[in-house]
Amino acid sequence: MEGGLMQGLQSLAPIAMALMVLAALVLLWRRDRSVWLIVAIAAELAGLVFRGALFVLPDVARTMPLLFTVWTLTSLVFAAGLLGYAIETTQKR
Repeated sequence: MEGGLMQGLQSLAPIAMALMVLAALVLLWRRDRSVWLIVAIAAELAGLVFRGALFVLPDVARTMPLLFTVWTLTSLVFAAGLLGYAIETTQKR
């Protein structure tokens, strides 16, 4: 029983983390309305969909190996959006 609970918590932790990052991005966007933040939000939402799919359907990774490639690309787009926002913000000062 305890092992199942720990496994469930370990599976939910990345989803909770993604939701917190998404909330932080939305709060930043409400203040600055940067297109870079829209890019980061869209990519993080896509990553959250992938995490949710792996949580609900763990076997999808075996049947769709392209999933991890696309998931990695969403992470790259997220990082580019966040970096773009950071550069934009520091150039305004």
